[in-house]
Amino acid sequence: MDDWSQAENHAERARHFFQAGQWEQALAELKQALAVNPEQSDWHFGMGLTLDALHRYDEAVQAFDQALKLRGDDKDTMLHLAVDLLRTQHPDRAIEVLGRLNELDPNCEPGYCYRITAYAQKGDHEQAEVMFYLARQVQEECPLCYDHLAQSLASRGEYVRAAWCWQRVLKMDASFPGVHANLARLYWRQGRLDEARQEYLRELRADPGDTAALLELGHVLVELDRPAEAAEKFRRVLELDPEHAAAHLLLGELSLGAEHLDAAEASFTKALTHDADLAGVHLRLAQVALARGQQDEAWRQARMELARQHHAVTHTQELARLLVELGRPKPVEDLVNRQLQRAAEAHYPRPLTASLWMYRGVARMLVGRIEAGVADCRRCLHLDRENVLAMHNLVLAYAHQRRLARARAILRRALKLQPEDAQLRHLKHRLFWLRWFGWARLRRP
Repeated sequence: MDDWSQAENHAERARHFFQAGQWEQALAELKQALAVNPEQSDWHFGMGLTLDALHRYDEAVQAFDQALKLRGDDKDTMLHLAVDLLRTQHPDRAIEVLGRLNELDPNCEPGYCYRITAYAQKGDHEQAEVMFYLARQVQEECPLCYDHLAQSLASRGEYVRAAWCWQRVLKMDASFPGVHANLARLYWRQGRLDEARQEYLRELRADPGDTAALLELGHVLVELDRPAEAAEKFRRVLELDPEHAAAHLLLGELSLGAEHLDAAEASFTKALTHDADLAGVHLRLAQVALARGQQDEAWRQARMELARQHHAVTHTQELARLLVELGRPKPVEDLVNRQLQRAAEAHYPRPLTASLWMYRGVARMLVGRIEAGVADCRRCLHLDRENVLAMHNLVLAYAHQRRLARARAILRRALKLQPEDAQLRHLKHRLFWLRWFGWARLRRP
């Protein structure tokens, strides 16, 4: 048998392996076939499909690119190439390929449909909507288009319109993948926790092994103050994937919240074993150490968390608080500044953004920058008028500056919100004595 026939046999075996879902074997056979005859466009196309099945999208782009060079402007190849360019975050090239596709065939609806996502990736959401309406001129309804537009709307905080689009998707195709999870995330962002919980349950009925949905449902249950149910979801993830570092971390956080420090430390250690770079683990270990009174170990773990380049906003908030509690305020300002730069674009809830200003303000006060700290705490109260911790620190700052009238006014606001707070009541007595001594000095002959 000559080499060409052998190559054909490899390609035929690759087809059988592909149909059987044996992707690695299919890929190996295609490589052998192409080693003999690299000019077969169908084999490059098949390699692209196989690499897609293996989620190796960068390599799939190369395979479809080669197939396109050999085939010329083939619409099917162009569409597959564009989709993988989007998966690998190359929207400009995807737009170029899809534009060429629609020049060849103005009635190819997917060319407009996928450009919705491409423009959304670029942040050009207005043009994404243009593509949506161009697609509607070709095809009246398309669940994928509505899904793409919903993703664009959700990313810019237009939650009502995004929810409407996903509801339209469900009317067109009740089994469309991921819609219930997307609606759940949307409701979660809006604070509609019970609705989010119900949507996650619908998603999990369709796909019980969706670990991402299980983890997110666990988060929602934590916010609903249902920790036992949340723990059950995290344990379910570990049944599906015993090395799932995030699930170990989340179980540890529940143990930490219940003050079961040994169990928490064990879970955090397992999380580190499975993912040494997992965000938040060193923060949690620092909190365990601080709860045990081990300040040096807490500071060591905090430094390791600070060494990370990117922090989730909630981790930034907790790390800032930890550093203040440890008496290490200097790193707080840079830490919080990076997060504040992202706050407007990321659509953080106002109380969360407010807390960032508050912790930066406290840190500034602790290093002697009282006026700057006061300005930050006032900015916090502008965003969250009921942030008692910011009021507490403003009272301390004004008392330090002997601006007692302002201190008393802020303290009255705080006591209306928390009249039984022991620290606030102590501050009230402290201000009384400060005022009395000041009056006594004025009266002294």
